[in-house]
Amino acid sequence: MEKDTSGVFTHFKKDVRKRMLTGLLLILPVYVTFFVVKFLFGFVGGTLSPVIKKILQFYGVALPKTSLDEFIITFLGIILTFIALYFIGIFAANFVGRAIISYFENLLTKTPIVRNIYSSVKQIIHSVGMPGKQAFKRVVLIDFPKEGAKSIGFVTGSSSYENGKKVCVFIPTIPNPTTGFLIFISESEITDTNLTVEEAFKALFSAGVLMPDNIAASFKTKPPRTADQG
Repeated sequence: MEKDTSGVFTHFKKDVRKRMLTGLLLILPVYVTFFVVKFLFGFVGGTLSPVIKKILQFYGVALPKTSLDEFIITFLGIILTFIALYFIGIFAANFVGRAIISYFENLLTKTPIVRNIYSSVKQIIHSVGMPGKQAFKRVVLIDFPKEGAKSIGFVTGSSSYENGKKVCVFIPTIPNPTTGFLIFISESEITDTNLTVEEAFKALFSAGVLMPDNIAASFKTKPPRTADQG
């Protein structure tokens, strides 16, 4: 009787643990997404919130006193931010706008210290955010940190080196893929994969849990060498 009771209790504990883990896996992405959206909402909306409050004060409207009032102010700030960005884009597209922007860019690029920061940030934003640009061109495997140990990498570009060309590969770290190593390597030392950038990041964020079951089927196989190629 004691064994039966013990078996039922053990089964109950396993079932509870399984249900809680299932609930956690469902809730955690929603929880993280909520806080990211909340942060972006406050960050973008908060940019113009002080301006909106000053305008309300100017017209004699009472400042927000409740959370709902703050929410409305922040929401209006988001709308005004997007409207402002839209008109800035229109302004930058015409001749006068381009001339003014070019003038201020020249000032920034001639200012010590500031020019280095501005140029670096501008290059990164253009490479990642502009239409037609793709920061991560290919998902590859390379021998890292030692020969025979394969690591996922992203080809980000190429550069000349000693009369040859080296491929720039970014190897992210785990559990924070936003940091990593930049390696210059020969094309012949790279193994291409069929993984998309999204699939690769899923594998990285999950520490390999979301890797395809059959890894060999996911990798592009090199064409067999013919007799003419030796």
